Amino acid sequence: MLCAVMLCALLSPSGALAAPSKEELDSIKTPELLLMEADTGAVLYEKNGYDRVYPASTTKIMTCIVALDTGVDVKNQYTCGWESQNGFGRQSSLLGLKYGYTVTIEDMLYGLMLCSGNDCGACLAVATAGSIENFVGMMNQKAQEIGMTGTHFTNPHGLHDEEHYTTAYDMALLMKHALKNQTFLEIIKAKEYTVVEAKGKMTKTIQSSNKMIYTKPDVDTEDNIYQYALGGKTGETNVAGYCVVEAAEKDGVTLIAVSMGDPNNYATSPYNRFHNARKLFEYGFEHYVRYDSEELKRDFGVTNAFNIQTTGYPKDDPNGGKVTAEVDISSAELRGLKEELDKLTAQNFYWHEPEIDEEAVRTPVEVGDILGKAALYYKPDGGEEQLLCEGELMAVSGMRPETFAVVSQNPSNIVDDSSTGRRDVCNLTVSKNGGNPEYTVWIYYQNALYTMQDGLTSHYLFYDGEVFRSARVPAADSTVMLYKVTDNGDGTHSYFGTDQIENGASYVVVSRGMALEAVKKGRSLKAYPLETDSAGNITGEVPEDAVWTFNQNGTGWQLTSGGLYLHRSGGDGLLFWILIAVLVISLAIVIHLLVTGKRRRRNPKRRGKYKIYRM
Repeated sequence: MLCAVMLCALLSPSGALAAPSKEELDSIKTPELLLMEADTGAVLYEKNGYDRVYPASTTKIMTCIVALDTGVDVKNQYTCGWESQNGFGRQSSLLGLKYGYTVTIEDMLYGLMLCSGNDCGACLAVATAGSIENFVGMMNQKAQEIGMTGTHFTNPHGLHDEEHYTTAYDMALLMKHALKNQTFLEIIKAKEYTVVEAKGKMTKTIQSSNKMIYTKPDVDTEDNIYQYALGGKTGETNVAGYCVVEAAEKDGVTLIAVSMGDPNNYATSPYNRFHNARKLFEYGFEHYVRYDSEELKRDFGVTNAFNIQTTGYPKDDPNGGKVTAEVDISSAELRGLKEELDKLTAQNFYWHEPEIDEEAVRTPVEVGDILGKAALYYKPDGGEEQLLCEGELMAVSGMRPETFAVVSQNPSNIVDDSSTGRRDVCNLTVSKNGGNPEYTVWIYYQNALYTMQDGLTSHYLFYDGEVFRSARVPAADSTVMLYKVTDNGDGTHSYFGTDQIENGASYVVVSRGMALEAVKKGRSLKAYPLETDSAGNITGEVPEDAVWTFNQNGTGWQLTSGGLYLHRSGGDGLLFWILIAVLVISLAIVIHLLVTGKRRRRNPKRRGKYKIYRM
């Protein structure tokens, strides 16, 4: 039975035993261990992961990526100088470059990463930066950019130096950065490579020193091939011990394992670092989970809808002017160890206060309008705040603007047509110059539009039958409404009721469902019947001569349409009719005298009834 159980385990899909627990990882004797998720940089496990260590030849990950980041063409050839041989003893791992050898940058990169050639590191430094000193400066600069705060380099190959140090966490950050470079990824995946010196001085096939990628026949006593391994870099010195920085990918999840400091003596196998990496990977792939946006909604109650307050909304709106807007959170994904994420509740997820576009929330608000933006965060208990996603607030409901109903019947506070309040009717007209400012400047207050004479007498604009007039009719107060004209950009317009006037803006002047036109009709102006919906809002297009531009003049407004000013004429009230009557009577008397005088001259029989003129 025991044999059967072991056989089943060996034949399992993963080809391995059950994943280790955290307690099993804790029991590993290796001094420094760390497991990182490559996309987010989340640390899934660590033991002394922030302690200072010596990186040995794992340094060459930085050497490789710095050389590639210079943008050098890997097919370029380089003739080696004395840097290829200086400072390397018999125990150094070398490709075999010598002074005067000509090889490509690509040859040196493979020699650097597969057989860990120290000579390749030195030559790459000179080939890409001009000197080893310059290149080391670039290595330290790159470390700062990546965030390797516990790292300092003194050489491009990793030979021991007290000032050449790093941490397991920093090396995981370095690998996270390097994996984004496709050329780097191709190199670390390679099992072998053949270097051909340009002049035929050397042809050499090298194999990867990474046992999770390649097992050397007749050399390796263990098979440590790991089917999910992407590649990495090994390192070893007497002080640093056995080290490895490795990456693996399974089911779309990429993990980075770092094992540092195994002593290189009889107590530790050189394969132990690969055992460690495998255990870290199996632990991570087993316990690492991902929640997509739908799972975040379902399991943690994360919402993406907001109630956004608009401005200029109808006062009778049942929602108080609020519309619903949503943020697209389809890209939101929560990743980490299941045992840690299972501790989270809805209280660990929250949105920062949305940034609202004040202009966008002014009505009208249409479905699809962008009203601002918001960001979703989560914060583990005792941990740091982390961004999940951010996006634009898109309206999924609309809001019409505040309007004043256009009505066809008189409201109760307006006198009807039988009112005797038409006294002192003035000539309402349009002209190019506007005439006396006293008659041209209009005041709009509480839905009344009027001019002021001598600062005392008000002449109101009002709708009377089929025309608009101007007269001293106090009862006409609150009969006029303004509708701001907005260009929709497609040749049509929208009309929104307002009690606020913007200088230079255009409006439709409305009373009792009729719009004021800049067209004379006798001593008045024409009224245009509007098309409205059941709520009284303007729906059809309004003619151009019914659109008025309001330009500020003192405390009032001058109204123009098509270059014509709206104004009234003074002096044509009661005095006007008296003058007309006097004129008519005078004309009648003159006509009477003329007629009677003519008759007298034509009747000679009536003596004494005509006058003799002397010639």
